[in-house]
Amino acid sequence: MKQTAEKHELFRMTWKEIEAAFAKDPVVLIPMGSTEQQGPHTPTGDYRCAEAVASAVAAKTGTYCTTTIPFGYSDYFRGFPGTISLSFETMLAVLSDTCECLMECGVRRLMFLSGHAGNGPVLDRLARRIRREKGIMIPTVDLWLLLTPEFRKKVFDGKNPSGHGSEPLTSLSTYLYEEDMRPDLLGDWKTAEEIHGFKPKMLAKAEYEGQELSMYWNVADLSPFGITGGDPAAGTVERGRILFEEVVKNCAVLVEKWKSVDPALPTIWK
Repeated sequence: MKQTAEKHELFRMTWKEIEAAFAKDPVVLIPMGSTEQQGPHTPTGDYRCAEAVASAVAAKTGTYCTTTIPFGYSDYFRGFPGTISLSFETMLAVLSDTCECLMECGVRRLMFLSGHAGNGPVLDRLARRIRREKGIMIPTVDLWLLLTPEFRKKVFDGKNPSGHGSEPLTSLSTYLYEEDMRPDLLGDWKTAEEIHGFKPKMLAKAEYEGQELSMYWNVADLSPFGITGGDPAAGTVERGRILFEEVVKNCAVLVEKWKSVDPALPTIWK
């Protein structure tokens, strides 16, 4: 019989293997991302970056990860072909059912690894409900926030070229899936600096005469290329490798900590 290396992805394991793994009270990672436009040069399946991180972290920490949830809340990207956005209600139901199935099998230490900021409000709602109803805390790691501004400036020669359709996803995707990248389609990209006097800041913010307010832009309002800041031409394989290893290293620290904590988080005041 062919010997196989230790498995850390639940979808590679039989239910008997999973039963034995769950008996050890492990951390189970739930990776998620999105399927959305990332500029004309990067594939829409950015969830694959979160998937690669989850597999690497699970192997590094001796934990387990589920199948990656490939769709997220990406309403502001609708209109760009290939973007698939779930409604808030659908996402909440999918994530709730996922957690419920794992908890029914005795899993207590869950952790979301999110590669898409738009998933945040849904995760907040779900995590608070589960803590209220089950008494269990489920933390979320925003993967790309593990790349601090200081670290990014070091990698990008003193600059911080972050934005949608640029870094860090361009370099990460180039490192992980270079065969799918199309830098030849990038062209002369442009991003709006001002719309009717408002200066866009990120996807849901704007500034007017020094004051900030929420503005619920669609990305097509800001750029017909789907790029909202940063330098999409800055991505390289080597930078992607450095960014990937940093995310895995920092995420592993958080997972190791969660392995040692009671997920019920009893209050320190009792």
